[in-house]
Amino acid sequence: MGRSASGLPVGPLLAVAGVGALAVAGHRAYVAETIEPILALSLAPLVLAGGVLLALAYLVRSVPDGRGRVLLWTAVAGVAVGATADATLLRTRVYDAPLDPLLVIAAVGSVGAAAGAVAGFFETRRRNEIADLRARATRAERTIETAGGFAVARLDPEGYVDGWSDGAEAILGYSAADVVGTRIDVVYPEGDDREAKQHLQRALRTDHVDLEGEFVRADGETLYGSGSLTAVESEDGDLLGYLFVLADRSEERARREELERRNEQLEAFASIVSHDLRNPLNVAIGNVGMAKQLDDDAEKLETAESSLERMERLIEEVLTLAREGEDVEEFERVELAETVQLAWSSVDQMWAELEVDDLPAITAEGERVRRLFENLFRNAIEHGGGDVTVRVGMLGDEGFYVEDDGEGIPKHKRDEVFDAGHTTGEDGTGLGLAIVQSIAEAHGWEIEAVEGSDGGARFEVRGVQTLAEVEQ
Repeated sequence: MGRSASGLPVGPLLAVAGVGALAVAGHRAYVAETIEPILALSLAPLVLAGGVLLALAYLVRSVPDGRGRVLLWTAVAGVAVGATADATLLRTRVYDAPLDPLLVIAAVGSVGAAAGAVAGFFETRRRNEIADLRARATRAERTIETAGGFAVARLDPEGYVDGWSDGAEAILGYSAADVVGTRIDVVYPEGDDREAKQHLQRALRTDHVDLEGEFVRADGETLYGSGSLTAVESEDGDLLGYLFVLADRSEERARREELERRNEQLEAFASIVSHDLRNPLNVAIGNVGMAKQLDDDAEKLETAESSLERMERLIEEVLTLAREGEDVEEFERVELAETVQLAWSSVDQMWAELEVDDLPAITAEGERVRRLFENLFRNAIEHGGGDVTVRVGMLGDEGFYVEDDGEGIPKHKRDEVFDAGHTTGEDGTGLGLAIVQSIAEAHGWEIEAVEGSDGGARFEVRGVQTLAEVEQ
């Protein structure tokens, strides 16, 4: 049946048939002189069939498509059974019998119509359910194939991939041909089948597992993703497979970590203002007050002046740290060798020496790079001694380094040296290396403290883009 048949008023027609059957039964019961057992036996199928047809007239509304099929089954069954009864009565010539032939034909025909209506209803609903399942399966397949922004994979009950979306290929780098037939472990770090099995088992127990963590692309790079693993079961409770959905949250995580880093900087600023600045301020105020009461006030005033100078240096470095944390918006050509020499000439070198390898031009913001080297040079002289030797060189095409031949940094403190306020010197502000890290991160670079070639401190800056790389 097509759409035109589905648009027929099937419900009202079934209701009319049901009312008709009940009307015939009522009329025959009304005109009968007495209700004999055989009459009651003939009226019962009419009443039952009429009730069934009325009930189906209401239920057929739940059938979205194929209602005409219900009507067809009803009409064919009713006519066929009724005609058979009529033919039988004619052949046996029971018209002279006391039982009303019309009542017999109506009873038999209405029962046939009701049976046909019931069969047609359930057949049509079954067809609709199958069509709906097929449509849902088609939509699911289309979703898996074309889902953008998400990696969508269909897994069999054993965890092997048998469906792979375009989004999965874009995010994880594996093509469908590469990954279909392999276990989903391939996208877990180092092919961790134990974690993948745990997720599959948990999804089977709870129907759904939230995924969040690191996953591996085809090129070996890691990404931070979040998503879900859902067990798909049949109506009988049999496991059909799993649906794996993952979104790349690497950028969001990077922004969150950057925000956390900025918040840590703000907390460090608050600590500096409340503690590091207050202490020299109290010293200065106390010494000025004492100087007013003493005849020989030169020493007290000198102490106060030193405290105020320290406060000025702290304020300048706090402001520098705040400014250098802003991302670099415009990159320019920076001659690294020239910048290193300018930075060296602007610090108090004492008896220290500088050794410089061949340095190329890079793309960066010149002033900030100069301040980066100035702070690294001051740190080397402050902690390595006045006669320290400082060396600047390249890390191949990955970046550059600054190292000294001083005492170096203990391994367990190499991460702490970049924290704002961390210092081992009496006059240090603890902000020099924090400023260096802020400048590096503002350029998108990474900086790490390691052991130098002579045992001293070595700072490696990676991710630097040379001008030769830009011009390629």
